This record gives sequence, C-alpha cells and structure tokens, in this order.
Amino acid sequence: MVATQSFSISRRTLDVEDYIDIVRRHAGWIVGPAFLGLVVSVCVAFMLPNEYMSKATMQITPAQISDMVVQTTISNSLNERIQQMQTQILSRTELSNIIQDPRLDLYSTERKTKPLEDVIEDMKRAINIQFVSLPGALSKRASAFDISFSYKDRYKAQLTVQALMNKFDEENQNTQKTDQDAVTGFVGDMLNSAKASLQEADDKLTAFKEGNAGKLPENVQLNIARENGYREKIRSDEDQIFRDEQAQSQLETNKDAAKARLDFLVEEQSQMASLMPGLPGSPAAQQNQELASLDKTIDSMEFQLQDLQKRFSPKYPGVINAEKQLASYKTKREQLAKQVQAKAQEDSARVEADAAKPKQAAMTQASLKEEQVRHAVDEEINNYNAQEKLLRQHIEKLRGEEDSYKKESDSTEQMLKDSTGLEAQYEELNQNKKMAESNYLDLQKKQQLAQENSQLIQRKAGEVLDVLDTASLPVAPTKPNRYMIVGAGFAMSMVLGLGMAGLQEAKDTSLKNLKDVRAYTNLPVLCSIPLLENTMLVKRKRRLTYLFWAAAVLVGTAMVSGAVVYYETITLKG
Repeated sequence: MVATQSFSISRRTLDVEDYIDIVRRHAGWIVGPAFLGLVVSVCVAFMLPNEYMSKATMQITPAQISDMVVQTTISNSLNERIQQMQTQILSRTELSNIIQDPRLDLYSTERKTKPLEDVIEDMKRAINIQFVSLPGALSKRASAFDISFSYKDRYKAQLTVQALMNKFDEENQNTQKTDQDAVTGFVGDMLNSAKASLQEADDKLTAFKEGNAGKLPENVQLNIARENGYREKIRSDEDQIFRDEQAQSQLETNKDAAKARLDFLVEEQSQMASLMPGLPGSPAAQQNQELASLDKTIDSMEFQLQDLQKRFSPKYPGVINAEKQLASYKTKREQLAKQVQAKAQEDSARVEADAAKPKQAAMTQASLKEEQVRHAVDEEINNYNAQEKLLRQHIEKLRGEEDSYKKESDSTEQMLKDSTGLEAQYEELNQNKKMAESNYLDLQKKQQLAQENSQLIQRKAGEVLDVLDTASLPVAPTKPNRYMIVGAGFAMSMVLGLGMAGLQEAKDTSLKNLKDVRAYTNLPVLCSIPLLENTMLVKRKRRLTYLFWAAAVLVGTAMVSGAVVYYETITLKG
C-alpha cells in the first residue's frame, strides 16, 4: 500500500475577470436563491394583513386655581398619576374587557386559535402611550401624551383609541376622587383623634387646677403679694393694739387722778365745815373753788388730748370723745365764771342775812356743793370708763383681725410651699395642652384644605385631562411596509446565493483557465485543447435547465399573482 502525501497550495489572487468567470460558472447558484427569495418575500409581503394605527392626543391641563390660593393635598402630580393609570388600564382585566366588548370584538380570529392571555399580550404590543411636550410649554414636564393603537380594522382601531381615552378620563376622575377621599378620611380620623387628645389634655389640666386651686405657679406672685399684705396688716394691727393699750393705761391713770381729786374735795369740804361751824358757806367761795377744780380738769384733759393726737389720727374715737368732753368742760367753766362774777356781788349783800341763819343751813349748802362736784367728777370717771370700753372693744376687734390675718397668712404661706413642687407637673400639662391644641388647629386647616380640594375636583378646577386631538380614522395602513419586505427578502436571497456560489467555488480545486495552469505549474503553455462534449448530452442538459427555470418562473409568477390577488381582493376590501 502506497502512502499518500497531503499538502496544500495557496490560491492565487483573483482579479475582476476571475470573479466574472465565477459568476458565469455558478450563475444558477446565485439566480436561484435570489429568485426564490424574491417570490417568497413578495408572497409574504402581500399576504400579510394591513394594520391601521389610530392616534389621539390628550392634554394635561394645569389647575385653574394657583397653589397659592388652594394648596393641593395630592402628593403625586398628574404625570405620575397617568403612569399609574397606564399600568391600571393596560392590565389584563381592563384589556380583556376591551377585547370582549361586543361593539369592538377585537382579535376574534386569534381568540379561536390562541389563549386569551396571548391575545392580551398582542394587544399590549399594539398599544403605544408616549408623553410629548407641546410647543411653548414652560414646564419641562410632559404636558400631553399620545395614545395609539394598531389593528387590522381601521374603524375598530379608532373605536379602541376612543375607549382607551375614555378609560383614562374615567380612571383619572376615579383616582382623584379616591385619593381625595382617602386624604379627607385620613385627616378626619386624625382630627377626631386630635380632638379627643385635646379634650383629655384639657380635662387633666382642669382637674389639676381644681385640685390645686391657689397653688398654681401663676398664683405665686399673687400669693406673695397677699402674704406681704397680710404681714403688713398684722404689723399695723399690732402697732394699733400697742397704741390702744398705752391709751388705755393713760385713761386708767386719769381715772385714778379724778378719783383722788374727788376724795380730796370731799376731805377739803369736811375740813371747811369743821372750821366754820357757826357760819354759813359763802356761795362765791364755793363757786371759786368749783371753778378752780374745773380749771384743773380742763388742764388735765388738754394734756390727755394732746397725747392722744400725737399717737392717733384725728378720726380716732378716743380723740373725738376727748375733744367733745373738753369742749363740754370749757363751756361749763365759762358758764360758771359768769355765775361767780354775778354771785360775787350778791354774796356781800347776803352775808349779814346769812349770818343769822343757823349752822344747819350752811352745812346743807356745803353738802349741795359737794354733791355737784362729786357729780362732775363721776361724770368724768364715767367718760373715762366709756373711752376705756371703746378701747377694749377696738383692741378685741384688732386682735380678731390679727388672728384672721395670721390664718390667711399661714394658708397663703402653705400654698407657696406647695406650689414649689407643682411647677414641673403644671408646665408639662400646659405643654401637652398647647401641643394638642396646635395639632388640632393644624388638622382643622388641613381638613378645610381637603374640603376645598374636593370642591375643586367636583368643579374640575384642578389638573384635568382634556382631549387635544380626537382619535383619528386612519386611511393608509402603517404596517406592513411591503416594498421594504420585498427589498429586504431579495437582498438577503442575493447574499445567500453569492455565499453559496463562493462555497461551490471554494470546494472546486480544478484548474479553470490558463492563468491557473501558469500559476500552479510554473510551466509555459504552448497550446490549449477545448473540452469536447457530446452534443446530445449538452442539448439535453440545456433543455432540462430551461425546463426547470421555466417551471420555477411559472410557479413563482403564480405565487406572486396569487398574493397580489389576495391583497387586492381580501386585504384592501377587508
């Protein structure tokens, strides 16, 4: 067995003439796939159903009332809500309702051969929602969005877009109402809770105030002022009691002096009666003696009055009584002085007549005079007793007021001591009430704001969706692009044919022409002998080739014609 040696020889560089020869040698491999691709692409392009796209534009109209007038209570903007609504509208439930709507009856053929979930996915791919910005819009946010739907029936495509627009409008109203109802309900619940908290804090504070009346920190200054007032009144009463006691002591002294003076007058009268047993008493002498006694009494009362005026006010009862008594004694002295002057003259005329009277008459006159003096002194003593009684009553009244002031002072002092430990608790209760009241007022404003937003939604004065362009009725189909399909199919088949021709050329290792002989043998070529084949075989081969291509052309033409006829009769008229 002879071993074979394998080796590879690199091909020579091809030129244009070589490429032309390759095309001529493998023309069937190039033309065949190209013709097949053309026929198939034409059939596919004209057999595909038309798809019409209906399009509408909805505008996002901003709120007619500024946020400075009524602040919105919905946190997300309409753009964000539209994205949420898009998810809701494109859900399986909503699309299933649209597909099975008797007025639309979409994808009736597909529903017979496919599950409903697959049909819904097909419809999702046919729906396109895209945000756009209107010319002149100040905001960078999308102010409008397009809704488009592609379907084989242009009328149903329009109705479907209208249905989607209605869904957006309805969903927008429902979403706004639902969100606003949620805000209103939440704020209402929070307001009720805040009201209960405020009532509880107020009740606790009220109970604390009632249980610690007068001990609260806000009463401290008042209690201090009351305490100082009570102490001042106590000091004033003590001073007044001291002065009254001194006045009472002075009255006792004066009363003792009056009693001593009375005793002196009685003793003096007795001595005079014993010295003049046979002579009657001289009326002028007796009146002079009484006048002297009144002068002493007036001097003593003036001294007492001066002392009282130094220690008491002019309206003090003792001062007033002393002044009245002094005025009474002065009046009596003036009257007695007149009587003394008048009787001095009578005494000289009656001396002789009275000398003859018995001793008993003189003694009787002396007794009468003594009785008058005793009466005057008794009246003075009674006056002192009356003043002393008034002083005792005044002292008792002052002591009663002093005891009352001391009790009030002790009570106020105890309140001040008790209020020291209540400041923190009272401040905490006050702070809790203020916080609860502030929270309640804030929630009241929020509730009012929520109600205003509800009214805006009812009046459609907030952000709304308006139809800018209604759903269009498509005239020309948007899909498929038949010329692009045919061109792409033909180009792809040509590339495939060229590839197959190149593959055949690469597999053929024979020498094709004189260039290959010279290049691979390095020998000179003297002459070339053409390949002689059987004429019958060549003709037969050509006939078979022509027959094959004729059949292929006829079949291809029939297929293309059928596709065109289907397009004209079914697709266009459908």
